Amino acid sequence: MNKYKALLYCDMRNAARDPMLLLILAGPLLLVLTTRLGMPPLSNWIADKTGYDLLAYKAFISLLIQALIPQLIGAATGLLMLDERDERIIDCYAVTPLRKRGYIVYRLILPVGICCGMSLLFVSASGISGLTVGQTLPLLLFVLEAPLFALFLVAFAANKVEGLALSKLISLTLLGPACAYFVAEPWQWLAGLLPTYWPSKLYLELAAADNGWQRQAIFAIGLSVHLLLLYDLLRRFVNRME
Repeated sequence: MNKYKALLYCDMRNAARDPMLLLILAGPLLLVLTTRLGMPPLSNWIADKTGYDLLAYKAFISLLIQALIPQLIGAATGLLMLDERDERIIDCYAVTPLRKRGYIVYRLILPVGICCGMSLLFVSASGISGLTVGQTLPLLLFVLEAPLFALFLVAFAANKVEGLALSKLISLTLLGPACAYFVAEPWQWLAGLLPTYWPSKLYLELAAADNGWQRQAIFAIGLSVHLLLLYDLLRRFVNRME
């Protein structure tokens, strides 16, 4: 356990010295505060000026933020891992009691824990999320996307510069919530290739009165998609380390 504590201490020190990483990690907390404190007055101001009710789309706004939180955390983790790979630090871990396996486990569990805490904070404190404590299945899928995005960067980026470029590509996955909310079936199923589509679709099904077996099928498919992507990206990352 001490080996993980030492690695966590190094991560906190590196994040404190890197303004970009610090801003990315603080992003989810800023999103929660902005939504909680800024959404009501902003909605009232827009309603007074244009008659447009922004809160009528609070389900969609909630989905976007819930999809954005793992993106920020996953990007920060992936960029940190690219730094460690560029500086050959991962090779150093291989000859310590931590080993490469322990390093990978730590790097995948840490973003899951941070994302879980930030997502639960958003659901409970944002004031716009319709989920209850018993409706956390979409959050489980969203949380899995934090290590998924981190592995995507380290599996396909050769260095941190390429990682920054690919992190912009990750933002395209926000089309998943948009398709689930705005596009009619069956056309929206084309967005099923995006992992963010499945928790977004499940979120909307849980909010509907009639969902029945559909929520179970959507969760099962979404979980399978996330696990398959995690397995494939993890395999690619391990191959690049060797």
